[in-house]
Amino acid sequence: MGLEVADRSLHGALSQLAGGDDDCREAAAVALGGMGPAVIGPLSALLDSPDVALRWWATRALAEVGGQSAVAPLTHALADDDADVRACACLALGKVGAASAAGALAERLGDDSVFVAAVAADALAMLGPGAVDVLAQMLLHHRPTVRLHAVRALGRIGSQQAVEPLCRALDDTSYLVSRCALDALEELGVGMVYFPPG
Repeated sequence: MGLEVADRSLHGALSQLAGGDDDCREAAAVALGGMGPAVIGPLSALLDSPDVALRWWATRALAEVGGQSAVAPLTHALADDDADVRACACLALGKVGAASAAGALAERLGDDSVFVAAVAADALAMLGPGAVDVLAQMLLHHRPTVRLHAVRALGRIGSQQAVEPLCRALDDTSYLVSRCALDALEELGVGMVYFPPG
């Protein structure tokens, strides 16, 4: 059920976002997204609510607003105590295409939640070539799982800019990381050339 016309004010949409069933809250998030940057302030304030569901819906609504004005509050939400909120913020930043948030997203590759780490990798891949440098830095991380997420994101970006860091990852001490790098390079059409000893 969508929002009633009478609820299309900012106050009405925020009230509906704060309560009701999921369908009503989704409709409120979409309606708030259509109101533009004017709703950033009120939605940002909700990110500090003790109600985890409200924080999630505020993050969801910020994703609908989109644009550069939503980047700062969404980046703030990456540090939320709740894994679902963090995952929602990751996906939102990927959807917004916020290359400026690539560093903050890369930090989530080491998130305590495997789900959040995977979503962060997806979001970085959505950022495209603008995330390559940050992902290349993450290949130096001490945790193999972080490096694996970084390699997978580089492979999904599918840019020639990713070739050099992926080639470096072929020498990774983790078999999974090096194997994933090889697979990504093959997907990019980069063949391995054999040079006989001379």
